[in-house]
Amino acid sequence: MDEPDHEKLRRELESAASNARDDTGARRSVFGRNALIGLLVAVPAATVILVAVGASAEDAPPEPTGLAPTDAVTPQPPRPTSPRPPATSTGPGVPPHPEPPPGAEQPVVHTVAPGETLARIALHHDVPLERIAEQNAIADPDHIRAGQELEIPRAAHGEVVIAPGATLGAYADRHGTTIDYLLSLNPDITDPNRISAGGRLRVA
Repeated sequence: MDEPDHEKLRRELESAASNARDDTGARRSVFGRNALIGLLVAVPAATVILVAVGASAEDAPPEPTGLAPTDAVTPQPPRPTSPRPPATSTGPGVPPHPEPPPGAEQPVVHTVAPGETLARIALHHDVPLERIAEQNAIADPDHIRAGQELEIPRAAHGEVVIAPGATLGAYADRHGTTIDYLLSLNPDITDPNRISAGGRLRVA
């Protein structure tokens, strides 16, 4: 007895579906097996590669640093420094020592003004008129002429110039001595009450 067409078609579809499920399962099984085999092969290979790379890194020589071993280990001693030469009195930026004025040790030259007396010149330079007269070979201190050049020496130690209006007693008190002692040092003074301004008075 022949089956109806629809029953026959249903069994064919079920058979096709069953075959398809079997093929899918078989493919999945093959794929899983192949993946497992690949993993087992890849792991040892990766291990071998890592070991080889590590060995190469250990065997490779160190990179040059440009410094010798002694330069890298031994510190360099400091360079000796030579002392600086002392500053001299000459050279750039150093002013020269001032030279003493020419004729500093020479007597001062004074030109006599009109109407000027030797006593006034002696008081001006604080040098007794007797020393000025001796220095310039003046025989009479009262006779000097205008325009005459006089050399003014330095005052000697122990003598002063008599000031206008001063007395012998005042000089004795100032220097802690007596009038008689001053007269003994100045025998040219005949009257202790009369001493001339600008003249010389020895006090020591």
